[in-house]
Amino acid sequence: MSVGITRLADAKAIEPKTRDGRERLLNGARRLLAEKGYAGMELRDVAERGEAPRGSIYHHFPGGKSQLAIEAAALEGSEIRTAIEKSLEERGLGETLTMFGEMFRRRVKDKPERLGCPVAAAALARPEDPALAAAATAAFQSWEAPIAAALRDEGVSAKDAENFAGLVVSTIEGALIRARAAGDEAPLKSAVAGLHQALEALLPGPSNA
Repeated sequence: MSVGITRLADAKAIEPKTRDGRERLLNGARRLLAEKGYAGMELRDVAERGEAPRGSIYHHFPGGKSQLAIEAAALEGSEIRTAIEKSLEERGLGETLTMFGEMFRRRVKDKPERLGCPVAAAALARPEDPALAAAATAAFQSWEAPIAAALRDEGVSAKDAENFAGLVVSTIEGALIRARAAGDEAPLKSAVAGLHQALEALLPGPSNA
């Protein structure tokens, strides 16, 4: 085997580990953003959560903490949008509202004092880091879009669909803050129940709940 081929084979062998290390760091950053916010997200803690050397952060994210947080918020936004779209397609609007609230609760395994959303934490970075806040805004809008589209398919006017989709995201995000402050999941459960009631009132026919 030539030297060039050997190097290519070595590079291919290393690539999955490198990619996996990057993903672990992103996931560690997501958890820390949710739990501690952007200001409290220390790179040494990200490296520990990601089970990676601290120096590898700058290898994968030359922009440092800001780049890491932006990509973590974008990844969170993308995964939640995908989950919303899949749920809407398979289970309808009502069950999607429940799923949206439940997905945050399941992550902390019945520890409401740790409830949080990395995208919301990123949003609070303005004005110190407007690029991070912009990533959060884009993520929120990406969650609203499929909900609004599903409502329009049910005969809801475009304006009402847009308003309700915004209400869903704002209600769940606000409920996460209240639940964390109280150390109790009750505000999150109450928010989901209220959204179901609002959905029933909005839809022209029987709800999908």
